[in-house]
Amino acid sequence: MTRRLRVLVVVPSAVLGGAEGWLLKVLAATDRLEPEVLLLQDGPLRAALEARGVPVELLPVGNRPVDLVTATAGVGRVLRRVRPDVVLANGVKAAVVTAPACLQVGSPLVWAKHDHSYDRIAPLLGRLCTRVVAAVEELGEPVGRDDVVVVPPPRPDQPPLDRAAARAELAGHGLVLDDRPTAVVLGRLVPYKGVDDAVRAVALPGGEGWRLVVVGDDDPSAPGTGTDLRRLASDLGLSDRVAFVDAVPSAARLLAAFDALLVLTKPTDDRRSPSKEGFGTTAFEAMLAGVPVIGVEGGAVVRRLAGRAGAGVRPGAPDEVASALARLADPAARRVAGAAGRELVAGHPSAAQVADLLVQVLAQAAGRPGAGLSSGPAMTVVTPVLDEADGIAALLALVVPQLGPDDRVLVVDGGSTDGTAQRVASWPDDRVSVLVAPGTNIPAARNAALPHVTTPWVAATDVGCEPVPGWLDALRAAAADGEPELVTGVYRVLSRGPFDAAMAAAGYPDPDEVRRPTWLVRGYGALLGRAFDPSLPTNRSNAVPVAVARAVGGYDETLAAGEDVSFGQAVVRRGGMAVLTADAEVAWHQRPTVAATARMYRSYGRGDGLSGERTLVARDLARAVAYVAGPLLLVTGRRARAGALVGAAAYLSLPLVRAVRGPDPVRTAALVPAAAALKDVAKALGCLEGLRARRRGGLNRATEPAEVS
Repeated sequence: MTRRLRVLVVVPSAVLGGAEGWLLKVLAATDRLEPEVLLLQDGPLRAALEARGVPVELLPVGNRPVDLVTATAGVGRVLRRVRPDVVLANGVKAAVVTAPACLQVGSPLVWAKHDHSYDRIAPLLGRLCTRVVAAVEELGEPVGRDDVVVVPPPRPDQPPLDRAAARAELAGHGLVLDDRPTAVVLGRLVPYKGVDDAVRAVALPGGEGWRLVVVGDDDPSAPGTGTDLRRLASDLGLSDRVAFVDAVPSAARLLAAFDALLVLTKPTDDRRSPSKEGFGTTAFEAMLAGVPVIGVEGGAVVRRLAGRAGAGVRPGAPDEVASALARLADPAARRVAGAAGRELVAGHPSAAQVADLLVQVLAQAAGRPGAGLSSGPAMTVVTPVLDEADGIAALLALVVPQLGPDDRVLVVDGGSTDGTAQRVASWPDDRVSVLVAPGTNIPAARNAALPHVTTPWVAATDVGCEPVPGWLDALRAAAADGEPELVTGVYRVLSRGPFDAAMAAAGYPDPDEVRRPTWLVRGYGALLGRAFDPSLPTNRSNAVPVAVARAVGGYDETLAAGEDVSFGQAVVRRGGMAVLTADAEVAWHQRPTVAATARMYRSYGRGDGLSGERTLVARDLARAVAYVAGPLLLVTGRRARAGALVGAAAYLSLPLVRAVRGPDPVRTAALVPAAAALKDVAKALGCLEGLRARRRGGLNRATEPAEVS
């Protein structure tokens, strides 16, 4: 099994409400997580978590803005000590407190949005998070992101009790129901739940034939609400028709005892309260039990009813609730609505399915898709070579011990004269084979391998790379987590001295930044690139289904470099999902000389130009413009000079931070500007050459050298 995902769950409230029930069910349904929980308020959830063996830490936080600001420092201390792979903020308050700390420390953050409270700040908060999941589609809309994933509360493990059994259990709690139609409100007693509208409705024409049962306790955020509701029922002369019952364990299984469920959430003067219902867990459970639901229009509850399983009313409109109750006074109407409810929720996912979906999002946010999985598709590792007898031997010595019984290694020899093919053919493992394809460059060699691959997936790495132990299993596990069509690994650049280290800092992303993406890393990557991107793979470390590779036509054989990035873009354009795994890491040696390094970057730029990929070409040309405009700005005037210096400082900021983290930081940092200029100028020149060659019709692959990176 690949290492499980270490997740710190931040929970704002320790009551046992819908969001907390979702969390408990998900944690119980998966073995892929190593969870720890940070509670911002004590309560019964703490005991429920500890009973399941989940470590819990308490950090009390008030509701004033100053409390939220000061709590961020405490969360940051916990993050530095625990060092989780990913953080799950279970609610808006948790996200508000946790997002600044995660940006500072560099912990990936997933916000689980369960309700509509504070939707005004949802777009900003969503941008601060790595990913967002929502309990229902409507909850994700205010965030303004197109990658919100719906992770609903799961279908209960146990079916609801039938009417007779449910009424018998309620009788044990002191509630005896008669033949009168009875509506129920189930949940915490807070003003925004609209229980007062339910009480008023049964006093109005249409509701006078109904009995109402209110099941729930006062919420710590609104003490005294239950007393106010009892006083309202008494003032309306309803003491004989409105019953109040303390919270009943597993009350959702008892909903068949009633004839209708009322979910009447409404806006209140309290800005902390949600304006409408989120997923509506009790409504969903009522539909499972075949009980009609009366809900407030404009939310997920009424949308789920589809006009068949109940009725929608305006918020704060007890007269409309009474009219809906009048329509449901007919037992036949209740039977039709109840049957429709069961039909509409019949295909809802189980706890295991919901947990798998959440873990996929958490693992992708952490750069560890497949974490905690023990199986995946067999893979063939394809490596092109040309005169690399010693290099291929070193690579095979690292890859072959990672092979499973059904995995293979296929080395494609482009016409070596140093005995490379013979060395591979004599390798003492029948899972290793060689295909001789004289005259092929790298993309042509990889294409030549595809007809000979017998496994479902094909993986790539190159001579000169050193896959870490578990590299292939990381690709395999990521391939099995959901339905990705491209798995992109990472590479760590090895350095021989200060200039190499400066080139690594200026020219390549750092795998540790995938695991700890600080605000600087995220902002720099978004603006300037030089970050690992799942849709921009390199053939140092990636994997793809063979069928997908064939469907996109393989690699572009006119490209001497950049064919891997162009290939990844083709997969994504086809609609395939790309994921990044920092666990599939290889070490990679840079070119041994400055001249060789310049030629390599020029080749990369040429590949960018030939590929025509807009993102790559735009970055190369933008750098070319900057190197021309920058010196001119320095002599133009004070403001222009200040702008040029600020731009240069921003451009070199992350490379300098990387340099300072490494050995010999002073000399390395001093060389960073020269290293950045070498890379940028060489790539820009190469890109211009590639664009010119593309305009003239590209290259003939037979004349293009089979360079091995």
